[in-house]
Amino acid sequence: MSERFPLYTTDYISGVMSLRKPQTASLKILEEIISAVNLRKDMNLKAALGSVHAMYPTCSDFERDFMSLTFALATGVGKTRLMGAFIAYLYTQHNIRNFFVVAPNTTIYEKLKKDLNDWNSSKYVFKGLGCFAAPPQIVTDDDYKDKQIPIFASEIRIFIYNIDKFNKESATMRKVNELIGDSFYQYLSNLPDLVLIMDESHHYRAEKGAQALNDLHPLLGLELTATPLVASGTKQVPFKNVVYEYPLSKAIEDGYTRTPFAVTRSDIDFYNFGNEQLDKMMLLDGIACHERTKTKLEVFAANHSTPEKPVRTVKPFMLVVCKDTNHAAWVEDFIKSDEFRNGAYRGKTITVHSKQKGAETEANTRLLLDVESSDNPIEIVIHVNMLKEGWDVNNLYTIVPLRTAASKILREQMVGRGLRLPYGERTGDKDVDAVMLTAHDKFQDILAEAQKGDSIFKAGNVIKAEEELDEPEEVVYAQLSLAIEPDRELERAYAQTGLVECEENDALLKTVKDYLREETERYIAQSGNSPTAPAEPEKQKIVQAIKQKIEEHQDLGKTFKDNENPFLAWIGEESEQTYTTIMGKYIPIPRIRVTDAGVEEYVFVDFDLDLSVFTHTPIRNELLIQNLEDMSDRQRIKGDAIDFEGYNPPKVILEELRKKPEIDYERCSVLLFKLITQACGHYAAAFGKNGMQNIVMMYRRDLANKIYTQMMKHFYCENGFLQEEVIDLKFSNLRQKLGCKQRMGLYEDFEGDIHSVLFEGIKKGVFAEAKFDSKEGELTLARVLERDEDVLKWLRPAPNEFNITYNRGKRYEPDFVVETADCCYLIEVKAEKDMEDPDVIAKKKRGIQYCEVATRWCKANGYKPWRYLFIPAKQVLPNSTFAQLSKQFNEG
Repeated sequence: MSERFPLYTTDYISGVMSLRKPQTASLKILEEIISAVNLRKDMNLKAALGSVHAMYPTCSDFERDFMSLTFALATGVGKTRLMGAFIAYLYTQHNIRNFFVVAPNTTIYEKLKKDLNDWNSSKYVFKGLGCFAAPPQIVTDDDYKDKQIPIFASEIRIFIYNIDKFNKESATMRKVNELIGDSFYQYLSNLPDLVLIMDESHHYRAEKGAQALNDLHPLLGLELTATPLVASGTKQVPFKNVVYEYPLSKAIEDGYTRTPFAVTRSDIDFYNFGNEQLDKMMLLDGIACHERTKTKLEVFAANHSTPEKPVRTVKPFMLVVCKDTNHAAWVEDFIKSDEFRNGAYRGKTITVHSKQKGAETEANTRLLLDVESSDNPIEIVIHVNMLKEGWDVNNLYTIVPLRTAASKILREQMVGRGLRLPYGERTGDKDVDAVMLTAHDKFQDILAEAQKGDSIFKAGNVIKAEEELDEPEEVVYAQLSLAIEPDRELERAYAQTGLVECEENDALLKTVKDYLREETERYIAQSGNSPTAPAEPEKQKIVQAIKQKIEEHQDLGKTFKDNENPFLAWIGEESEQTYTTIMGKYIPIPRIRVTDAGVEEYVFVDFDLDLSVFTHTPIRNELLIQNLEDMSDRQRIKGDAIDFEGYNPPKVILEELRKKPEIDYERCSVLLFKLITQACGHYAAAFGKNGMQNIVMMYRRDLANKIYTQMMKHFYCENGFLQEEVIDLKFSNLRQKLGCKQRMGLYEDFEGDIHSVLFEGIKKGVFAEAKFDSKEGELTLARVLERDEDVLKWLRPAPNEFNITYNRGKRYEPDFVVETADCCYLIEVKAEKDMEDPDVIAKKKRGIQYCEVATRWCKANGYKPWRYLFIPAKQVLPNSTFAQLSKQFNEG
């Protein structure tokens, strides 16, 4: 206990500063650590780390040239206030008088200066403390140039600087100062009791910033951040020096933040909207939430104010997040137009982004930093991407993310901006304690994500990355699935070469065998339409190519040189068998040539719509508000009526229909207008003009698809004189480059996106690795093929494996090729919902035609016939047999 300040225990400091639980816990941890280590400048860091790690196992490395401890506290919990508590404790209990506070940018720098220096501010961090005879002396900017630091008035000094001020060799702080007698930087590093406090410390892990901090030689480092992660390449790596973590889920649970709600429109399929229409609706619904919240806050303040204890009225604002500066400019124009609340927000809106310059930036930044003030007119802030750390406001009540993904970044950063409590604690009033996120088209995604175990609303106190960047894809080249027994191959190779068995020769033989397979694959691919086993000249070319590769091999070149003759002889002997093995693995593919594509002609027969399927009803003007923490908490409120003035329903439906490749507007405009008029008239008769406009706006894509589906039943394609012929047989299959984020065996179960999975260990497939587009259907069929006795080989064709085109030059990529004892099959697996898709039907017709042409040629030349299978995904079951599938779904 300090003799000068016996009262200032951590409990007393926590009480007098009204610290929250996580702040108190952090202060206690600092006390325990300092009590356990011998804190001095030349301390034994290894011994200190051992002590800290024993108490807090999450700290496995200080990661700096001094003892540095990270306290990872969620946004809104109060990291700056905790700084004040740390300073008070270290000063009163350990007589430390010099503190260097680092800011990562100008915004945070300005905030720290105010919070640590302005005792009139409501956020002054030393409020309640009486341990300073005079307030701590704040040294900022260029104070060191014209003041003699040792004679500052206070016993305690707090140096506050932006990292950019001193992380460069040429920084002014590193130059000699006459008043100090040394550079300011050197003066700081010589102080025996300098404690470094790093705000948003994840910014100081880059090489230059980290070295600049190391060069200060502080006694102790205290790091504060909400994201204890550092970028390493494309990954986010957790800090190794975290001694305490308090995640956002805990902050929400303990009531230190507001509760996030997602807002959407009831009964609307947002897929029917274009980008601008959806943006306008989200902005209008966002402002409706904002105005509702503004009224609620005024009522709350009026109901809870008394003459003795007035309650201030919180002035809320709305944040609009745009995808780029052009998008932001469009949003600003719309908000300031008469279409948006009759122009009521023209003088209440600012746009802030990095491309602004000069006076505009300065004026908007001042308004932005002072947005909490009741005198500030701004109620809407438009920003590109995301407002980063340091913009700590407590009156952001409505967030409108336009065209942004429902990702962890969105939830962590975007929602985090609106979590601070305007009255310092929850009031018990649901509306005052809420922040609204207009989700609309992302509503279901956000709800689903909120329920996951790693959601920010549920994730526990575990130091791990909330990934900001996707895991990079690993690139794999598919290898032939050859039935190789490495031990037997080695045994045979030793017998043929007469070499002595040893590790070096093992490695050499395996590597040479791999090179031989590669060169043989290349020979087959380049041999044209009728490859034969390599004759002596080709064999020697293969041998020489392998010799060159192995001679250049860093580890095996010398071993090869010492045994060159037996190796070269062995390669020559092996080449023919390797050729036979590889050729036996491939499925030969007939290549066709279209000699006359003819003229494609699309024809629609006149008909009337079957209106019985047009059953839509107008949607209600209603907003749905969902608590993201408590899924049982959902309410509906009346939203603004959607304005349909100037809306042209027939034109909107026509625009959708014109996107269909089979519809030639010039040739069938009369039929189109007839059908559209019938659909619009049907709804106008039932619900009136406004009801019809409502339905068309909400369901335009579905309406167009219903008309299109009926049109396709009255459609046929005249192909002209299409002539095809097989020109040769391609005996090798294309090896693919496959990207993946995880690997697993063909029969292993998995969760997540199947497109990111590479399946390995395939034996009957031409290649040992494959990727699939669907679990139900493609993956299940691959498992059936792999185990079926009738199947000799199967293949996932490469994109350019077949030269089949359809629908005006699109390339057809079949799902599978299968070879049995008496036939080859081209296979398409499709979900039931896609079976009648015209594009799918067009591919099916071309696949059937290909098999007919290929079969005629193959039968005449002594090869197996081809059949086309068109299989509904749900018909492929784990217990299916290929024989039954080929009978049931044979299209010819």
